[in-house]
Amino acid sequence: MARISIPRRKRIFVGTEGQSERSFAAWLQSSCDDAGLHVHLDVRVGTGGDSLAIAEYATQEYKKRSSQFGLFGAAAVLLDADRLKEDLAYGRDPRPVLGVVGITPIFLRPTLEGVLVRLHEGQESRDLNTSTVKKVLLNLWPDYKKPCPAIKLQKRFSVKDMRRAAKYDDELKKLFRILGL
Repeated sequence: MARISIPRRKRIFVGTEGQSERSFAAWLQSSCDDAGLHVHLDVRVGTGGDSLAIAEYATQEYKKRSSQFGLFGAAAVLLDADRLKEDLAYGRDPRPVLGVVGITPIFLRPTLEGVLVRLHEGQESRDLNTSTVKKVLLNLWPDYKKPCPAIKLQKRFSVKDMRRAAKYDDELKKLFRILGL
């Protein structure tokens, strides 16, 4: 009897701030599966904090998981863009810490909720600030609650929505390149 060899999935490390970003990463995994990509997102969820604290946690987890299971094919960490300016003012830049191990920071503009707004058709080029993003999202998606389960994201959005939004967002383009979408 011939033995069937199944190729290993490309492991991609994804660090997140909290449960909302974890759900988003789970939706990304299902989007990769739907697109026929042979990848596995190894998602590690931090406990929040500023960008540097999240980067330090992600770096620690990346090193630990690499040592346990082998090297990753790629790595990213999802960070809120609205925190970066304040973090930089206090000398808390996450980028050097991430650069040491090769993790790409993906700055969600201004937060994950801003990305969710731009996934809605007709909203993809919208540039929102932190104070209005939640109100705009609730107008588009009245039953949205944080953290939103991945299954709700799967029912509401597709890869097509991400591609449309990525045309106006360099950070989403970077994320797409990392995932192979």
